[in-house]
Amino acid sequence: MNRLIIALLLAAAFAGASNRLPPNLPPEIYAWFWLGPEFQGEGYRAFVDMVAEHSNFGLLTTSLRVPSREVAEPNTHDQIKRAVDYAHSRGLRVAFDLDVRLARGAFRKLHPDQQQWMLRVVEVPAKTATAVVHPLELSDHMTGPGGSYEVLGGKLLGVFRRGANNQLVAAEAARAVVESAAEVKANLPAGEGYIVAAAFEHRTPDVFAPALIEFQRSIYEQYRDVPLDGALKDEWGFPPVYAAGPRGGDFWYSSGFAAAWRKAGGADMVRDCVLMYTGAGGTHQERIAAANRYARLLLERNAEIERSYYEDVKRIFGPQAFAGTHATWGVMPSGDAFKNGYDWWWAKRDYGQTDEDFPIPLRTSLAKKMGGAVWFNQYYNQDTEPYAREVWRDARAGGRVNFHPLWPSSMDPAAYLRLLSSPAVRAENRIRLLNYISQAPRDCSVAVVFGHRAAANWLGPRFGDLGIDFAEAMWREGFPADVIPSTEIESGALSIDKDDWLRYGAQRYRALVFLNTEYEPGATFEFLRRAARSRTITFLRDTAANAGVIDGAGLDPTPERVATFLGGSHTPHDNPPDLARLTDGTCILARGERDPAGDAIDETFYCGSTKVHARATGVFAIRVSGAGELRALAGSDVRLVEAGALRL
Repeated sequence: MNRLIIALLLAAAFAGASNRLPPNLPPEIYAWFWLGPEFQGEGYRAFVDMVAEHSNFGLLTTSLRVPSREVAEPNTHDQIKRAVDYAHSRGLRVAFDLDVRLARGAFRKLHPDQQQWMLRVVEVPAKTATAVVHPLELSDHMTGPGGSYEVLGGKLLGVFRRGANNQLVAAEAARAVVESAAEVKANLPAGEGYIVAAAFEHRTPDVFAPALIEFQRSIYEQYRDVPLDGALKDEWGFPPVYAAGPRGGDFWYSSGFAAAWRKAGGADMVRDCVLMYTGAGGTHQERIAAANRYARLLLERNAEIERSYYEDVKRIFGPQAFAGTHATWGVMPSGDAFKNGYDWWWAKRDYGQTDEDFPIPLRTSLAKKMGGAVWFNQYYNQDTEPYAREVWRDARAGGRVNFHPLWPSSMDPAAYLRLLSSPAVRAENRIRLLNYISQAPRDCSVAVVFGHRAAANWLGPRFGDLGIDFAEAMWREGFPADVIPSTEIESGALSIDKDDWLRYGAQRYRALVFLNTEYEPGATFEFLRRAARSRTITFLRDTAANAGVIDGAGLDPTPERVATFLGGSHTPHDNPPDLARLTDGTCILARGERDPAGDAIDETFYCGSTKVHARATGVFAIRVSGAGELRALAGSDVRLVEAGALRL
């Protein structure tokens, strides 16, 4: 029977069907960035034809890179519709980036009073007669090459001095003499030094704008008549800040944010920002609480916008529409903390998605949260060689590459073809076979849970500590680990299952390592007490004083110590170190270190309790039942399979 099934599968594979994967499998993704040529007549045809004729990629994740064009413009809509129709005629699917940042002009026209502001707090030394504050230049890929979130104006919001008992006293005699997009200038009375709070308005929708979500929804509705295969939201959040952010006195601000601040228990937001930066106007505990409130509001608001995006994409374009791409940005620690509050796990997608060189433990964790069988990493480089390494590395960790064209590059046809004809794409042509057998994510035995509040609070000792170093060390010890924020306890996604194991999506963990409990609520410690009584081995590091005693939990773990506990809890088979397992028991070998298009495989290993001998090239995957019966098989250039009673 097994041989008959395999023969039928082989016959189906050569039945003359399209080389593109069917839509029920994880897609093969290539990124498409629209520049000037795509808007010239039928200029979109050149890229579509190239991908259709020189690759097996089936889904194009597509975005504008032309600052003079906005997605809300009727002419842009019509050109996108023509391009999607043509891509479909060539067998390609298209997911398009319909982000509100690509319609900044339209939003400002409708809501001129809901633009994003940045509050800059500056300490001025004594005997300074005039204080001058300049805006930061904010830009990212949404503003196009050389573009920026232009400064529209400036405003003086307050001048203060330190009073007795650390009070914050308003300097009533201070006066603004210049309030412009270039600078805010204030004349100061004679004194011992002042704190100046000036804000600058930027041409982009305020993240806390009351009209933002409805405007976002209106763009999707505008494209309802376009047969899109999905829509994208890429690196969503506040404009990027490459400097210190609140650590340097720079805070996001708006009337909408200030209203949310008061609703969350804050006082005057300008004064509270002064407190957070300078310490003036409150106690140390009040300063820490304000920073926790600021970080939490960033997280919750950005997550709300991401959830609305996902729900509207599915409602408008259909349940099968692809929701991409990544919420990660990667300028750590300040970048993502002040852009979106590390909301990556709360930014709903069909698959876990990251970009560039984000650590593997984050990628595998996002796969468990999103529920897809694989995760995707959008990767780019200026040379083709690193792409192949990324393809093989990702495959072993349960991931796939979303191919970004060579960058930095001219993005001309020659550069596109260099990548499409490279060994990396030949590697992808082998890896794609795993999509037929991958129905579950990469199995990871350890959950490294980091205190989300501690990681986001720039005034505390653990700012930016997401537990990545610990998790990567666990991988090196031979025990793959996922990195998970403590807020997933609050969301209910991280739980103790009915069989008394710690669980996250499809993953059941043998060990929990909780790092940095500062600022955690009582519910976190109650959860840790339950975890310590469960079948999952529990460790705590840097436990806050209010945690109390958590019976059964190990303290101050190291990766080596955790590995020793896990290694002593079972007798593993002597398997090759690169053998990967999925949570449903599927075993995978993916090798391309010597030949980037795929190495020879001649290996004996155990998949569960079944001994397997396989010969193939590049990839081999098998799933067997507890009794050793074949359930699924995939591989490239397969020449021999011996598994239990099966010999092929």
